[in-house]
Amino acid sequence: MVFTIENFSNLELKTKNSKLAERILMKRPIITLLTDFGTKDTFVGSMKGVILDICPEAQLVDLTHEVPPQAITTGAFLLKSAIDYFPKGTIHLAVVDPGVGSFRKAIAVQSRGHTFVGPDNGLFSAALKEWGIDRVVELTEKKFHLKNPSSTFHGRDIFAPVAGYLAKGTPFAKLGKKTNHWVWREIPKPFKASAGWTGEVMWIDRFGNLITNFQKQHLSKPFRLKVGKTVVLSLANHYAEAKRGTVIALLGSSGNLEISVNGGSAAQKLGVGIGASAVLC
Repeated sequence: MVFTIENFSNLELKTKNSKLAERILMKRPIITLLTDFGTKDTFVGSMKGVILDICPEAQLVDLTHEVPPQAITTGAFLLKSAIDYFPKGTIHLAVVDPGVGSFRKAIAVQSRGHTFVGPDNGLFSAALKEWGIDRVVELTEKKFHLKNPSSTFHGRDIFAPVAGYLAKGTPFAKLGKKTNHWVWREIPKPFKASAGWTGEVMWIDRFGNLITNFQKQHLSKPFRLKVGKTVVLSLANHYAEAKRGTVIALLGSSGNLEISVNGGSAAQKLGVGIGASAVLC
């Protein structure tokens, strides 16, 4: 029997295909993906293939695959910036994993009705500090992994199938043994020094905007921000408020202070990158 949108309402779930029809009619599970894999290789595509083979109805949402290689804290910062916009029940698959194949644990975490799957290297503890962590299991149940997993690609062979089985309805507790111990990491926060608040550039977006870890509570009047050799003396409300080519600062959509150039790239104009110091003084 071929299913179409038109005949779903008349199925009455009485045929041998009733289970398939019921699953299609149910709310499709959401799985987000965040990695440092990039898109040049087939890594991300392979992970998606594994998930869809287990749970064909899953909705896969790419958060980003452009986390700098092995940059766990940056990955946590980006994950934290996105999760508020997804409904409860979302599964977040995040892999920034320089310790793949080592003694670091593979874990799943529950927090505020969301589930997170990935390596135990501080990626989730940093992203979820404000949310809190409800339960953690170590992914020891091998029947939810691919057979003979590679020691260098747990994203495909362990984390992706676990996410797929979760989306399919596998209970969280069946994934492995509960643990009360996990790696703790924090996203850097600005600190008060004699010169003022000292923070750093956490991310550079597609437009070359420098996203810092300053937020509204760190701002004061008069406004003076120093990044690299550049000093910004005004706080704008939007990008077009300044003349083209002018360096400006504003609170961006993430709630973080960002340095921008109207019509250009702040990263290029200022010659700074992720990790650069920023001072509010």
